[in-house]
Amino acid sequence: MENKGEIVRFLGILYINLKRSEIAYKNYIENGKKFIHARIIKKCNEDISDILIEKSYLLRDDLITDSLLLIAHFDIWFEKWNDLADKRRPDLEDEFVFENKFVFPREAASNLESAFLEMKEKME
Repeated sequence: MENKGEIVRFLGILYINLKRSEIAYKNYIENGKKFIHARIIKKCNEDISDILIEKSYLLRDDLITDSLLLIAHFDIWFEKWNDLADKRRPDLEDEFVFENKFVFPREAASNLESAFLEMKEKME
């Protein structure tokens, strides 16, 4: 691994965005699955996908694989999200739900979160 500081920074930004997405999803579920919350989830997921695409090459091979699983999930999720939003043109308070059999790879996200926490702990 080249620069541990750069990797920790990348994983830290990723970690915060994954937690941000979890909060947004919780709000979505607890508040009637409204479009406003779906838009926030989409923004979180776009940010996660962008950082993964930009910086995952810095990681060891198993974490690159986890990154690719997340990117693949988001690629499909974005297509389904955009398709439904284009068809329905929902208002912020409308319910916004679509089927996606390509489920979120929770283990991959957990592996990346754990890698960050381990590296951060070693730096303290």
